[in-house]
Amino acid sequence: MLAKFIRNYLKKGFMELNTKNICIIGIFVSAILFILMLVYIWNFTVDDAFISFRYSEHLASGFGLLWNIGQPPVEGYTNFLWVLIIAFTLLLKLNPIISTKVIGLLSVFGIIVLFWFITNDIFKNKKNKYIAFTVSSIFLLINPYTAIHAVSGLETMFYAFLLLGVIYSAWKIIVSPSSKFIWLFTFTALLLSLTRPEGILISLALILSIIYISYKKNNNSIKLTSFTPILILYLIPIVIYMLFRVSYFHEIFPLPFLVKIVYGTTFPTEFLNALVYSIPFILIILIPLFLKYQGFKINENNLKNFKYFLLILAITFFFANIVYVRTPLMNYSQRFFYPSFVMFYLAFGIAISILFNEIGKLNTKSAKNNQIRFRSVLVIVVLVLLVFANFYGISDLKSQHDYGVNFEKSYIPIGKALTNFSDDNYTVAFADAGAVAYYSKWNFLDLGGLNDKFIAVNGVTAEYLEQKNPELVIFASVNGVILTPGNSYDYVLENNYTQLDPIKFSKNYYFIPFLKPNIKDFNRIKNSLETVSKESNSNE
Repeated sequence: MLAKFIRNYLKKGFMELNTKNICIIGIFVSAILFILMLVYIWNFTVDDAFISFRYSEHLASGFGLLWNIGQPPVEGYTNFLWVLIIAFTLLLKLNPIISTKVIGLLSVFGIIVLFWFITNDIFKNKKNKYIAFTVSSIFLLINPYTAIHAVSGLETMFYAFLLLGVIYSAWKIIVSPSSKFIWLFTFTALLLSLTRPEGILISLALILSIIYISYKKNNNSIKLTSFTPILILYLIPIVIYMLFRVSYFHEIFPLPFLVKIVYGTTFPTEFLNALVYSIPFILIILIPLFLKYQGFKINENNLKNFKYFLLILAITFFFANIVYVRTPLMNYSQRFFYPSFVMFYLAFGIAISILFNEIGKLNTKSAKNNQIRFRSVLVIVVLVLLVFANFYGISDLKSQHDYGVNFEKSYIPIGKALTNFSDDNYTVAFADAGAVAYYSKWNFLDLGGLNDKFIAVNGVTAEYLEQKNPELVIFASVNGVILTPGNSYDYVLENNYTQLDPIKFSKNYYFIPFLKPNIKDFNRIKNSLETVSKESNSNE
C-alpha cells in the first residue's frame, strides 16, 4: 500500500513538473522569437506617430496643444494622454522615438503580468494556471502585430495594456468585491478614457454593468456609496476634460475621428478581416460553456469566474469596436482591432486550460482514452490557430520593416532638409502630416484634414490654398500617377510652382515637391530637396 502511494505521488509530481517545464520552454521560445521580430522591425515608426510628437513638442516648449504655433488650436490627435506622456519625456530631453518604443515594450510586459494575475485568480490548480498563462502569452508574443505595435510610436500597445487592466479590475469587483479594486478600476478607466476617445464609451458601459451586476448579486440591493471613487476619480475628471476640449478646440470630436469615421466612406473590409481572424478564437472560448450545458463535468468555480470574465470582455469588445465598423484606411496591421486580439488571447488560453484539464475526469479506462484523444485534438487546434494567427501578420511584419527602411530615406530627410528654413514662417502643404511636419518645424497645411478644420469638413479647395499660400506643396506619386487631394494640383499649376526632382520612397512610390517661385530661399530649398532626391534614388 505504501509503495503504491509513493509511486502515485512521484508520478503525479513528475507530471506537474513536466507541465511546468513545457510551459517555461514554450514561453522562452516565444520570447526569443518576439525579440527576433523586434530586432527586425525596430526601425519602424509610423508617420502618424510624429503628429503626436509635434503636439507634444509644442506643449513641452510652452506653446500649448497647437499644430501650428501662432494659429488657432486644432485637435489633430486622438491620444491625449499619449501626447502628455511624450511631452514629459521631451522635458527630460529624451528622444520620443526611443521613449515610445520603450513604453510599448513595457506595455507588452504589463499585459503578460495581467495574464498571470487573471489566470492565477481563475484557477487554483497549478496545471490550469500554467496552461492558460502559457497559451495566452505564446499567442501574444509570437504574433507579429505585437512586435509591430510595440515599436510603432503610437499608443496602441499602451492602450491594449490599459484596456486589459480595466477588464481585470472590473471583473475583480464582481467576483471578489473590494474597495481597492473599485479604486483600481476607476483610476485605470480614467487613464483609458484619456488615451483614446472610445475609452470613455467602454468605461461608462462597464460602470453601469458593474453596478447592475452587483445589484443583482446582492438580492436587488446595493450601497451606491461604495462606488463613490467612480464619481470622485472618474466622472468629475472626465467632465472637466471634456469641458476643456470643447472650450479649447471648439469641437466635440477630434479631427482625425471626423475625417476617418464620421466623413469616411470606406467599406468595412478591415472590420470583416478582424472578424475572420477572431471567429475561431471566439468559438473555442465558448466551447466550455456549451459543454457544461451538455452535462460535461467542469469545475463550477472556474466556470463561474470565467463566465463573469467573458461578460466583462464582451461588453468591452462591443464598445471598443463599434465605432470602427467602417474601418479607417489607416488601420495598418489591424491597429484599431489589435487590443481586442489581446483580450481574445487571454480568454482563449483560459478556455483551452479548462478543456484540457477539466473535461472527462472519470476513472474508467475508456473515459481516459477519450480524454487523451480530446487533449490531442486540443493541441492540434492550438498549433493550427498559432499558424493561422501568424499567417495574418507575417506579411505585415515584412511590409512594415520595408516601410521603416524607406521612411528613413524619404520622410525624415525631407523634414530635416527643411529645418534650416523654419525661421522664415514658410508653409508646406502635404497629405502625410507626420515626420515632415515634426522635423521641418514649418507651418504645416495638412491636405489630409487631420490637423485642419476646414479641410476636414470641406476638403481641399483652390480658394483655401490661395488663402494659406504654401511655399512648398508635396504630392505622392504611385505608379506614375500623382495623387492630388481636391483642387491642390490645379492650384499648383495655376500659380506656376516649380516641380523639383522626385524623392523615392519605394519602388513606384515617390514624393513630388512643387516649390513656389520667387521666394527668398528658393535656390537653397531647391538644392536641399534635390540632394534628398539624389540620395533616395541612389539607395537601392
